[in-house]
Amino acid sequence: MIKRNYNLKSLLKWFYPGMRVKRFLLIVLVGIVFMAVGLIYVIDLTGFLWIKNQIKNLFIYYQIAPFFSGLILMFIGSLFIILGISNINRSILKIIIPKQVDLLPEIIYEQRKLEKGPRIVVIGGGTGLYTLLRGLKQFTSNITAVVTAFDSGGSSGILRDELGVLPPGDIRNCLVALSTEELLMKKLFQYRFSNGSLKGHSFGNLFITAMSEVSGEFSKAVEKSSEILAIRGKVLPSSIEDVTLCARLKNKELIKGEDKIPQHKSEIESIFLEPSPVLPLPETIQAIQEADLIILGPGSLYTSVICNLLVKDIPEKMCQSPALKIYICNVMTQPGETDNYTAAMHVREIIKYLPENCLDYVVLNSQRLSKKVAAKYQQEDAFMVKDDLPPDLDKKTKIIRQGLLSEYNFARHHSEKLAKLILDIFHKEKK
Repeated sequence: MIKRNYNLKSLLKWFYPGMRVKRFLLIVLVGIVFMAVGLIYVIDLTGFLWIKNQIKNLFIYYQIAPFFSGLILMFIGSLFIILGISNINRSILKIIIPKQVDLLPEIIYEQRKLEKGPRIVVIGGGTGLYTLLRGLKQFTSNITAVVTAFDSGGSSGILRDELGVLPPGDIRNCLVALSTEELLMKKLFQYRFSNGSLKGHSFGNLFITAMSEVSGEFSKAVEKSSEILAIRGKVLPSSIEDVTLCARLKNKELIKGEDKIPQHKSEIESIFLEPSPVLPLPETIQAIQEADLIILGPGSLYTSVICNLLVKDIPEKMCQSPALKIYICNVMTQPGETDNYTAAMHVREIIKYLPENCLDYVVLNSQRLSKKVAAKYQQEDAFMVKDDLPPDLDKKTKIIRQGLLSEYNFARHHSEKLAKLILDIFHKEKK
């Protein structure tokens, strides 16, 4: 009874003064009357409804063509109903989204088109993942970015040590990449304080940390942040357990801490999580199982991509999924992590942490760097990844080579070209 009274009270609020809805409801009502009368003429209910006789003299052609008169009334009624409903919608939406009300048809059309896109899970991190997500969101809104929360350096590491929260760095980057207001969100969320006790911290990291404190759970904080930013898709950590990423080097040295791994020159033999096993976030496993397309990379080979494959069940569920599996090889080597690594070495390391015959495609950039940009990277001991892969890696995995470079002052994948190539591969396989 209370609920019914509450609903009635809410309904009556539409008739309060100043709502600017009543006049349009009246237009809709008039339209309905015209439609009803027109229908009476069309189906000729002369003996049952007196209203037809009251207004028949309004139409010159009634005696000659009552059916035609009915159609006219129905047409006029339709116009009134459309006019009334459209103005009701406009009156309401002008309050909710005042700056976009005129673009509503385009917004709805775009959103409906994106909703029909494939369900894509992208596993990675860092700048590489940010670049890919920027391109994919132009083609589908069914995106799930799976990232680690194992950072131990920079602003994320400090927040982890001081407040005991999971590091939000990669999650922040993904939220910005998938935001519909990317430029504004990038300026805001990537802004780093340069003075005071907040020096070195990015606003985005502080925002997610505060949201984590408010919501009481890190995964809920990411979910609420996604809602506030109205992103296309969702961002999920591979796990919400507090663990440390470790590396065993070929010189037998053991490194603990994600930020410390690239600081050593000896080649990495293997990486692992401590303590282990690490349980995955259930939503992450569900997204992998429901995906049409699963993408690994681009991103730092060990500290952004492979580290996600160390979480229990993720590699197994990924390879059991009927989804198309694609690995995107990095454009450049990373000092301290993949020094002198070729494309074959990148792929070999990915395969090492996956069940057998998992990958369907490997995507490689075939475009060369300019001498100017190459020289800049050479000063940092970073070089283009050499393509030494055979035409076909095995009976299942296919190699795709294409110019995918977006070169300004940095060597990056071109967001739109890469996303379009991935969607082309998917649609080709789907056919």
